[in-house]
Amino acid sequence: MPPAVRALRSAWERRTGRIPGLTWELEQDFRFGHRVTRTETGYVMGGTLKGGSSSMWYPATREHYRAFKRWHGVEGVVEGRDDEALEGLAAFLAEHGIELCTQRGGGVTSRRPRDDPAPHPGYGPLYRDVHEILRQLPESHLRRESLRCLRLGGWGPDAAKASAYKEGVVHMYDFACRGARRTFLGLFLHELGHAHEVALDEEIKNALHRDYLEVLVEADAFFGVEFLVDVETRKLYQKFVFNEFLAETYMVYTACGARMRAEIEAMPEEVRRAWRRVYGAFRDSFEGIEYA
Repeated sequence: MPPAVRALRSAWERRTGRIPGLTWELEQDFRFGHRVTRTETGYVMGGTLKGGSSSMWYPATREHYRAFKRWHGVEGVVEGRDDEALEGLAAFLAEHGIELCTQRGGGVTSRRPRDDPAPHPGYGPLYRDVHEILRQLPESHLRRESLRCLRLGGWGPDAAKASAYKEGVVHMYDFACRGARRTFLGLFLHELGHAHEVALDEEIKNALHRDYLEVLVEADAFFGVEFLVDVETRKLYQKFVFNEFLAETYMVYTACGARMRAEIEAMPEEVRRAWRRVYGAFRDSFEGIEYA
């Protein structure tokens, strides 16, 4: 996997104290997708909530604005045109029968957002990141009915936050496309994980569910990777929803392979055996491919 994806295995590096004017409270807000914008009447901070179904803004200062711009310059998704990246990704997806769509119009009041006539050229760096990730996956993960479209931008429904998966479509909303790059990469792999779990054989899922319910939930033995929210919150998502566990494990398997294997071997015996079975099932579903 690309270096930026492999970086997910390490704790999210704090910029507080290294960027002038950045407090830990501000950094947490920025990590969660809040922005500081300059308007005709002053500065405001906030952004979309629940993927764009609503938004909230409140007064900010010039110092907040400067801190945000500096933080975003280090951590944020870069917006810019890269025709080569767009053409490369579009061709790769088309080869695998996957459609590329973007949604730049509409807004929080738009109930029926429409796809752009052609993919938005300003997502250049994201196109390059997505292409690099997809090239590392088995062909079988790209040629199945559970992954037929990748949509970037737009506004999510109430049930979504930054991203979603539904009926063969991976949605990466504005919340993800304009926030931290680390968050986009983690969420993209997570949503690919939903396409994966939908395609898994039911017998395999039943076996995984037994280990999940009888061992991992009881021992609270989940992997936590910090993006968008903290490690403990990401673990909590998995504990109560089996499908979220499968999707998150897909992300961990691809982004944190070596760390995952090492931590499994250090677990108590019963948990270690369960995780070995889970890891083995994922390795088989990846056609034997393991990640560093």
